[in-house]
Amino acid sequence: MMIYVKSILAGLLTLIVVPVGLLVIVVVGMVIYALVHPTSVEGSIGWDPISLVRMNPMFWSVPVFIFFTGFIWEYRRLAKWH
Repeated sequence: MMIYVKSILAGLLTLIVVPVGLLVIVVVGMVIYALVHPTSVEGSIGWDPISLVRMNPMFWSVPVFIFFTGFIWEYRRLAKWH
């Protein structure tokens, strides 16, 4: 029973760590790209994050995949010891 609880906690932790890590990578990449390729035109680009949720039902499969990846990783690791 404890293997399942620990695996669920590992899955939830993975669900938090992976998006934060990807966000950091994207922000750093955007800053580096902006430094290497400066724009000559001033202006802004609008972005609607809510449209991502409405855009595609497959959007929700990504968090489920991330959770189960962390869950299975921890479950297999702990199952070796029992």
